Amino acid sequence: MVEIPCDITDPLGLHVQLAVLLASEAQRWRSGVTLEHAGRSVGVTQPMELMMLGIRSGEHIVVRVEGPDEATAAEAIRKIMATF
Repeated sequence: MVEIPCDITDPLGLHVQLAVLLASEAQRWRSGVTLEHAGRSVGVTQPMELMMLGIRSGEHIVVRVEGPDEATAAEAIRKIMATF
């Protein structure tokens, strides 16, 4: 399992465009991708679930990638998360 910690720096928090971008990337891989925030964990492939977490600017999240292609998937997701 690969963990990717991230602090949200976008002034709008984790908004719909970022959620869709992250979900689209997660769907490309066979590995499972989850996002944890404030003790709650959701699957990343559904943008609406990400939006329901209400993640605001300055808050901390952890994305976990686990599966057969986790190293490659984590690297691709890490590049996207650099824009958060």
